[in-house]
Amino acid sequence: MNYSHLQAVLWLRWRILANRIRRGGKVGSVMFGVLLFLAACTSLGLFVLALVLGLTTLEEATPFELMATWAGLALGFLFFWMVGLLTDLQRSDSMSLKHLLHLPVSLRWAFLYNYLSSFVSFSVGIFLPAMLGLCIAMSIVLGPALLVSIPLVLAFFGMVTALTYQLRGWLARLMEDKRRGRTVLAVLTIGFVLVLQAPNLINLTREESSRAERQRLRAERRELRETIARGGPEREAAEAALARLDAQREESRAEFDAQVSFAAATFPVGWLPYGVRAAHESRWLPSALCLLGMLGIGALSLQRSYRTTLAFTTGAQSSGKGAAAPRAMSGVKPGAARKPSLVERTIPFVADAEAGIACATLRALSRAPEAKLVLLSPVILLSLFGFLLAKNPARAELGDFAPAMSLGAAATGLLSILQLIQNQFGLDRAGFRAFVLSPVPRAGVLRAKNLAVAPLALGVGFAALAGLAFFVPLDASHFFGGCLQMVSAYLLFCLVGNTISILGPMRLKENALKAEHVDAKTVLWQLLSLFVVPLVLAPLLLPFGVEFALRALEFETAAPVYLILHALGLAAVVALYRWLIEVQGRLLQAREQRILEVLTRV
Repeated sequence: MNYSHLQAVLWLRWRILANRIRRGGKVGSVMFGVLLFLAACTSLGLFVLALVLGLTTLEEATPFELMATWAGLALGFLFFWMVGLLTDLQRSDSMSLKHLLHLPVSLRWAFLYNYLSSFVSFSVGIFLPAMLGLCIAMSIVLGPALLVSIPLVLAFFGMVTALTYQLRGWLARLMEDKRRGRTVLAVLTIGFVLVLQAPNLINLTREESSRAERQRLRAERRELRETIARGGPEREAAEAALARLDAQREESRAEFDAQVSFAAATFPVGWLPYGVRAAHESRWLPSALCLLGMLGIGALSLQRSYRTTLAFTTGAQSSGKGAAAPRAMSGVKPGAARKPSLVERTIPFVADAEAGIACATLRALSRAPEAKLVLLSPVILLSLFGFLLAKNPARAELGDFAPAMSLGAAATGLLSILQLIQNQFGLDRAGFRAFVLSPVPRAGVLRAKNLAVAPLALGVGFAALAGLAFFVPLDASHFFGGCLQMVSAYLLFCLVGNTISILGPMRLKENALKAEHVDAKTVLWQLLSLFVVPLVLAPLLLPFGVEFALRALEFETAAPVYLILHALGLAAVVALYRWLIEVQGRLLQAREQRILEVLTRV
């Protein structure tokens, strides 16, 4: 690559950035300029701040505190780096390697440029100056030998960028198929959120006995200090006991220090803080091994990425799994019975037209990454509440209120489909024309839409109810009554969701649950539902209130009052649903042209 080629590539990179800014309008251009200026000031300010803090605090810092500081910087950089990676994967206007190969440049130079351009990011601009400032401060305060931390920092950035460059290339090839690409984004987002929640889950799993032991030791140490301050014949024994407790605390700290150091030395993410600590303690061999290890991982990752890119570009990967597919398909016997697809299935006691709409909607939800992201919230909620109940020592005393808690289990399932049931046509977009042109009664369309999301809502709700019955004493009548209550809550929630979907439709962007072209009236309808839903679900607490009142009045009866009242309530809710769904069907027919205009607006 000569100078003119490099100049052309840099110009293309700048044009892509300029076009992206120009699409935001003049306000977006001004905001980008302001943000760019603030980012430059932030980078310089962080460099100066790290230098000043290092000069004033490093002299008294212990080796463990120094390693913990560098570990925090490394983890913070990885967090922002992964956020930037997820953002870049959703862009379609970036200059990929395929675009570079149209230029008169070699594959090696195009690969190298694409890799070096990955260093230009917000996270690198924020954390690299701060780390360099801290390295300079360490070399001034702790000795010039600590300048070895600068190669460690650069090797760490090289390792992370090389690994993510290899990951980005692999994901880019997966995402050439648009449907599979949306699934990849959904899985990555769910995994990223779960990784962020891992510390909270670990904290919830900590034993209560260890916390009580720490509180006991703090109270005992405080009493010993008070005894020493008062003096008297017990002072000498108190001093000996306090010294023994301090020795035990130092021993536990040393053990914790050894465990953290072993973890940092084992995993590549911890090689930067461990290498800096080893250099501070004049252990040059571990520091050199950390440096060589990060350089080796980065070099191997780049070599692997280049070989994969070369094979993909020259077509060497065309004779892989894809060639085996036709042979596998040719092995199917001509007379074999074909299994019907999901959209061809029928549902008992449901009209064929409504069953077709429900199955097609369920198939669309199963393929849409937006629906997969929606299911992330109940996973987190169930895990959180499950840990809280498991670690609650007084959960056995909640048996009297367990029937009321079953409504919370139903609400967990309803929250998982909140964005789907209150905007049922948002994912249809231009496909809503099929409903407008179809002869299916509009009440049947609404019933089919409600039926499509029932497996998601009721499945999560029943799982939450089963978890509640596992942790809290719940007899059979209360459990089956809770199941009937969940069905009633779902039908009532569907009635509210149908009304909001008709009066306040929103078009959703592809690959996201973000609405497009939303007006104030639509926002008001969505906010109103947050107040209406609790009022609609509140009567479902009436069976629990009746049973609780009878128990408070010491009125004994052998009949399962809770189960009977919920059975009667479900019958009333079904009758109400069948009547109101016809009214909502007429409302949908009156507003379907307006809904079509909103969903097809570009």
